[in-house]
Amino acid sequence: MSAKSIMLCIQLNETQTSDDDVLNKLKGVPEKCLSGPVIDVISRNYGKSQGHMVVGMSEDGSHVTVRMYPKGLVTVDIQRLVEAESTPENGDIAVVKDMEMKLREYFGELCKYSRSILGQISRGEVCPYFSTSEDLLFEYGSLKLVCEKESKWQNIKIYHSEKFGNVLCLDDDLMLGESDLIYTQTLLGIERNDFRDKTVLILGGGDGGLLYELLKMEPRHVLMVEIDEDVISACSTHMKDVCHDVFEKFEGPNHKIVIGDCFEVLKESIESGRKFDYVINDLTEYIVGKENTYIYDLETSSYSLEFSMKILNKGGKYLSRGNGVNAKSYTDKFESDIRALQLEFRRFVVAVPSFQEPYCIYEIWKPLQ
Repeated sequence: MSAKSIMLCIQLNETQTSDDDVLNKLKGVPEKCLSGPVIDVISRNYGKSQGHMVVGMSEDGSHVTVRMYPKGLVTVDIQRLVEAESTPENGDIAVVKDMEMKLREYFGELCKYSRSILGQISRGEVCPYFSTSEDLLFEYGSLKLVCEKESKWQNIKIYHSEKFGNVLCLDDDLMLGESDLIYTQTLLGIERNDFRDKTVLILGGGDGGLLYELLKMEPRHVLMVEIDEDVISACSTHMKDVCHDVFEKFEGPNHKIVIGDCFEVLKESIESGRKFDYVINDLTEYIVGKENTYIYDLETSSYSLEFSMKILNKGGKYLSRGNGVNAKSYTDKFESDIRALQLEFRRFVVAVPSFQEPYCIYEIWKPLQ
């Protein structure tokens, strides 16, 4: 089951808010807002400094909370229970507008203005709201929870979206949708980079998309290091359009998947002198597990970048996911770190369908000298 809420407010004329007629009007709001017969109305007067509250319950289980604050601001929150499998209604906004108009007419000349959130807020097993890189909320529309797992490292969810196919979320951050091949292709720079007979290290990549696409390009060897085996397990079952059959074997003629902390692998590679032609950073923006390893004296805060530069062959490339184009503090800091290391880079901005905002991807060169 899930709950859907309509939220709106009305500003009453202050000169009339203390009249008995206004208080009686508040008690009548539940009958105007609830679809079923009203079976109970509770009202409380908290005095001039706190205002009034009215709560009404209908026979079908829906309820409304009406709160009048000093100086005449009235908030109205209407909540009803719906079946979990129900999808967003095409008329959600129309329902809200109709309710707002009905209450404006009900309060008549007492109403100075009204405002409403144009949509019905959903809460329950599926909460279809995500944040952009600017911490602005957006609604995904119809979502169905396909699987959820609390791993040692993070919360893993995979939803099914009518628009984007199955979508992977880690700690409620959008990672990748089945619609997002453009993300993988841009990160790899397929039209710019030649992976044939090259050595590649993937940091993260638990959805399998990078490894699958790379193996089609005949690299000499690809080492993928993913800390959370539960991500691989979930994606191998529910993100087949991304990983295909790449997780059927953790080791093959030209690839190996290691379950572990990629920072330990970076450290071991530095100590052993192992080199790669490409390092691909597909880690989450907030790296899990790095508290185990970041005890190093570094020039910048970009641990994976600095470590990777130490294990890249001359002329090698570091390919990295970034963040939303509007995450200025993140992108500015990362680009400042790149410049501090005196490295050349290019930034690519790509429209990844499921992200719902332009996204930055980076390509950084290790000097030939």
